[in-house]
Formats: sequence, C-alpha cells, structure tokens
Amino acid sequence: MNDELRSHLDAALAALRQPKDPIERERAARAFLEDLMPEAVRTAKQVRREAVEELRTGRTLREVGEALGGLSVSRVDQILKGK
Repeated sequence: MNDELRSHLDAALAALRQPKDPIERERAARAFLEDLMPEAVRTAKQVRREAVEELRTGRTLREVGEALGGLSVSRVDQILKGK
C-alpha cells in the first residue's frame, strides 16, 4: 500500500513541475500547498483515527499502541482525539 501511495504522490509532485510558464507552476504549487495538502492531512488523520478506533474495540490503549509498532498510550489517546 505504501508503494502505491508513494507512486501517486510522486506523480502529483511531478505534475507541479510540468507547466513551462512559471506563473502556472507557482499557482499549481500554491493550490497544492494551500488547498490539497491540508485536505489530504485532514483525511489521513480521520482515516488513522477511525483505524485506531476500530483497533480499540476490545483492547487497551497499551495493546493498541503495541500493535501499531510501539506507540505510547498517550499517543494512541491523542490519535483518538484527532490530534
């Protein structure tokens, strides 16, 4: 999954460099930074929170943290709170 996501991100970043006109490149980069990235971050955080909520069913915060590669209890709690 990570390779697929990386491939899509690389393609999007490459598209920023395609316009020959520097004004178009700047506008594309600005739209990416100001519109698309914040939305992508919000969506990724939501997906992460939902996954952690699903893992939380029947598990302690410590167990969830261990299952996710050693996250602390406080970090798991922060994710559940959307931070």
